[in-house]
Amino acid sequence: MRSKAHVHTARKSSLLVSLSSLALLAACGGGEEEGFNLADYLSSFAPPAPVSMSVLIPGLDFSPTIMADTADLLATTRYLNTNVTIEWLQQNFDADIPDVATQDPIRTSGAAFAHAANLSGAGQHIAISDTHISQSHEAISGRVHMQSNGDPLDPQGVPNEHGTAVASVAAGNSSNFVGIAPDARILFGTWGDQHLANLGRYAQANGAVAWNNSWGYVGLGPDQAGFDAAFNNGSQQSADYLASLDEYASGGVVVFSVSNDTLRNATLMDALPYLRPSLEAGWIATANGVPTFTDGSITDVHLLSNSCWQAARWCLVADGTWFAATGGESDYAPVTGSSFAAPQVSGALALLKQAFPTLSPHDLRVRLLASAEDDFFTVDDTVELADGFAKGYSVIYGHGFLDIEAALRPIGRTVMSLSEGGTISMDTPVLRTGSAFGNALETGLSGTDVAVQDALSAGFSMSADALTAGALPRPQAGKLLAKSLRGNLSAERQGNPTALSDPFAAFTGPVLAMTANDGDTAAAVLLSDGSGGSAGLTVSQALTDGAMRVDLGVKIARDGGQLTSLDRDHAALMTSVTLGLTHSFENSAFVAMSGEVGVTDLGGATAFGETGSARFDALKLSFGRSGFLAKGDRISVGIGLPVAIASGETVLNLPVVREGASAFDRVALDLAPEERQIDLDLVYQAELTDGLEMKLSLIQSDNFGNRAGERDTSGALAWVFRF
Repeated sequence: MRSKAHVHTARKSSLLVSLSSLALLAACGGGEEEGFNLADYLSSFAPPAPVSMSVLIPGLDFSPTIMADTADLLATTRYLNTNVTIEWLQQNFDADIPDVATQDPIRTSGAAFAHAANLSGAGQHIAISDTHISQSHEAISGRVHMQSNGDPLDPQGVPNEHGTAVASVAAGNSSNFVGIAPDARILFGTWGDQHLANLGRYAQANGAVAWNNSWGYVGLGPDQAGFDAAFNNGSQQSADYLASLDEYASGGVVVFSVSNDTLRNATLMDALPYLRPSLEAGWIATANGVPTFTDGSITDVHLLSNSCWQAARWCLVADGTWFAATGGESDYAPVTGSSFAAPQVSGALALLKQAFPTLSPHDLRVRLLASAEDDFFTVDDTVELADGFAKGYSVIYGHGFLDIEAALRPIGRTVMSLSEGGTISMDTPVLRTGSAFGNALETGLSGTDVAVQDALSAGFSMSADALTAGALPRPQAGKLLAKSLRGNLSAERQGNPTALSDPFAAFTGPVLAMTANDGDTAAAVLLSDGSGGSAGLTVSQALTDGAMRVDLGVKIARDGGQLTSLDRDHAALMTSVTLGLTHSFENSAFVAMSGEVGVTDLGGATAFGETGSARFDALKLSFGRSGFLAKGDRISVGIGLPVAIASGETVLNLPVVREGASAFDRVALDLAPEERQIDLDLVYQAELTDGLEMKLSLIQSDNFGNRAGERDTSGALAWVFRF
């Protein structure tokens, strides 16, 4: 006997009506009394061959306002009309349903999110095998292609609109109602083995993404006896139906509801791949459950149907309680059952097919299973859904609760294809630039979209500025203090002021300075910490003419990835010439100006190939005086432009998305920041007592890190006692 999974319904008058079973095939029981054995199940058959995919197309690019758009949709009448109250379920079906449960299937399934993203299942076909459909009902009118149709009355003469209700959940669309995929088209056929076989081939010929079945064989379990009763019964029509299932499931997805009875086993059709593993890649079983949401996450699902049991590896749960179409031209009534959970999965497949048109139905099935909400149960085992991608499942809840929104978003690790072959992970920015660039790369890449793929090879469009993250230097207080403690404050305070007295001001790390006896030749070494950090050498020669001193120098340095490197994992090589002008006045005052111009290799090649080179520069002007407040003290104030890229360009070969398609294109980027960092600093030094030196350093940096609007105000007060 074949039935509609014991569907429950109520009309507007609240009179309960049970739609009767339609007897089509007499068969004996199928092992339901022995019960489900987890250990036997987990060892009973090998996993299916993983789905292999190689797709590169742009998918969805959700706007920042999509959550607000989703909320607006859910507040409209046609969305509110799909809901049934928890009280109705408690009074009529299960008093143990939690009062805090959420009965809002168009929201909890994620369908409203998809609708807000302008997905409707347009252009997709869903095949439905059921009793009877009233194709003139407003929710489905004009979108039903009839392969066969059953009697609108059941054997007791009661109007049988089970198929109409199922179709409305999958694809309903009217001013009063909305289903999961409101613009999908329906291919409908009634029961009977030959009708089922014909619809399967009709669905295959028309490219239907899903074949929905909200029925099952009464009394047949997932064992050889049940299989033989349904398919090895000597009937050519039964054999033809099985062949049709094989043919359709080889490319499409068969969706079966589980039984609404609480059993100790799955039933034959929802668990058919347990007996015929070749079907698993094209099969989904669907249970009915009411979820409880806490802070946006599902914390509990109260099942109103059978558990997944032997169908667990390909099973999902959805909320099968709807205010659905039930006949006439515009009649609706509350219904519940796994019969109305299954068409949500079928409709979800139509939405995903519209979103990812180059993915096969098998690929989309994997996305639904992989993205199902599973935080509310303990995993019993895992199955490899795709190459290298495994998902845990429960024998009670399968892979979890249907989550169309999660299926539309990237799943797992996201990568981008490279023009020379291979891929690179998008888990972190690829180009992590030094502070000399500011936000030049982010600015240059904004407005460009690139194609990326998730772990299941679905294509997405991503803003290219996510490829880069510029370094924002740490607050400068630590560096000021370190320089004070490492230096000889007494010699610094008493020495003749020179414009090039701090040749490695842009770097961190200790500096070893040396000066010839004549005081005109100097060298400084930026010491490396041995871990690939900064290091450098500079040599300068002074020319003196009375109160004027001119210092000329050359410098070579490795920046440790913090200044002029396009990728902080690769230190950039910097070579430059320096010029310093210092003029001393008779009243112990002085003015100093320093400048630096150089070239950097940008750290060499990145994941996108060779980077070229760029020019950088720096400039500083200082004024100071000794004996400012006390004998022997020194004060100086300065304004400067620290090291920044002055000019340069690099070209990235990226999979650029334009008008819904992607192709590799060369994207040229100006490396100079739009705004330069400007430093205002003050330094005061004094000997407080014999051997006790004090140094106060203050700095105000606007456009800090060469980023417009950023600011850093830092200071350090150091005391050094020497004896």
